[in-house]
Amino acid sequence: MRRELRSRYVVLLAIFGFLVGVAPANGQTLGQPADKTVAVFGQSIHYFDLGSGPVVVLVHGLGSRKEDWLPVLEPLAQKYRLLVPDQIGFGKSDKPLLDYTVQTYVDFLNEFLRQLKVEKVSLVGESLGGWISALYAVELSDGGHLIALDKLVLVDAAGLKQDAPIPNLNPSSLAAMRGLMESVFYDTSWLTEDALRKIFTDKLSVHDGYTVRSLLASAAAGTERLDDRMAKIKTPTLVVWGKQDKLLPIASGERYAAGIAGAKLVSFDKCGHVPPIEKTDEFVAAVSAFLAGSVVR
Repeated sequence: MRRELRSRYVVLLAIFGFLVGVAPANGQTLGQPADKTVAVFGQSIHYFDLGSGPVVVLVHGLGSRKEDWLPVLEPLAQKYRLLVPDQIGFGKSDKPLLDYTVQTYVDFLNEFLRQLKVEKVSLVGESLGGWISALYAVELSDGGHLIALDKLVLVDAAGLKQDAPIPNLNPSSLAAMRGLMESVFYDTSWLTEDALRKIFTDKLSVHDGYTVRSLLASAAAGTERLDDRMAKIKTPTLVVWGKQDKLLPIASGERYAAGIAGAKLVSFDKCGHVPPIEKTDEFVAAVSAFLAGSVVR
């Protein structure tokens, strides 16, 4: 019972962005890593830097932030140095009025690594972060001057053409926010009216609406989709997906796994668009095994 309550609490707190010194049901304090900053192309990028070992960057998705990775940080940091940025335009990082594209994020990610003097890295990208990470791998195989990749993990990744319309990803009302949460999560039993109001309040407070709108407009043009380019990826790849993902159905995960030579697909039942939150233990086990070079089951 305590474990179930703690899991529910972590989900709620991760979404609200309030994971600082809060005591969950098991009485332990959920600590948060120190917030660091680095200048990238003259812009202030906030990030976490914790653990030691081979470098792994956790690349968050659209409208997300570094805190949404908090449930997986402690176990992954046991063997890896984790770099977890608020990408440009999101979280606490600067939000310049750019015409944002996926390429913008590839460029910022590479420069972020250069500034931190990282020589080789594994990327774990979720949703938009998966698209960014996959495009990074494509450009590396094309001879781009990018920091070398060791492994690639695509988590419910965007970047492929979708058959069904995608829900409103930039909600400006409570009803639209509820619709988005119901698309993101498999289990929405926690989504009370009070919880919805807190999520909407938090969304408005981070001021990333322009960034999201700009990215959605760029994505709609389709010029950066990876349907015909993912076969160029030569980096060892793990594809992780929630079987009940309503936002980006598992068919996209199957296409990524089939389109990247040697890629393996791991999927979780009773899981939506955010396996690191809804299936934390299973996600950590699969990613850890893959990064260590073990067989992923």
